[in-house]
Amino acid sequence: MNMNKYIVKHKSSPTSNSGFSAVELIVTLFIAVLFLFMGYTLFGTIVTSGSQNRHRAQADNVAFDYLRRYESTVGSTCAASTPVNNVALTGTSAVDLGTPAVTVNITCPNGTLTALSLVKVTVTYQEGGSQRNVYHEVFATAQ
Repeated sequence: MNMNKYIVKHKSSPTSNSGFSAVELIVTLFIAVLFLFMGYTLFGTIVTSGSQNRHRAQADNVAFDYLRRYESTVGSTCAASTPVNNVALTGTSAVDLGTPAVTVNITCPNGTLTALSLVKVTVTYQEGGSQRNVYHEVFATAQ
């Protein structure tokens, strides 16, 4: 009986090596670095945007507070005035705004309706080296 026909012979092929080549590793590392850079850029954008939105919200709150305060002072006859003119704000409500300033203008928008006044509040603050403004205004009559 011939045993040679039952012996299994294995051929090793040079292309069946397991593992990664140097080119595959370099490409994978390049893609990983690209994703990390994009993630870092996105994180920086989100942090900056969040800071700007927080500052705007603080300025909005200050402006709305002044608006409600001066809306209630409007008399039965409209009298144009500027009760607050570019006054620097201090306190906890403006702590992140640098050196904010507020201006309140009361005007008479309609000559025929003498009881109607327009109260406009402007808050000016610094954001990233540039000046920003927040405006709130409301029509008011005597209460």
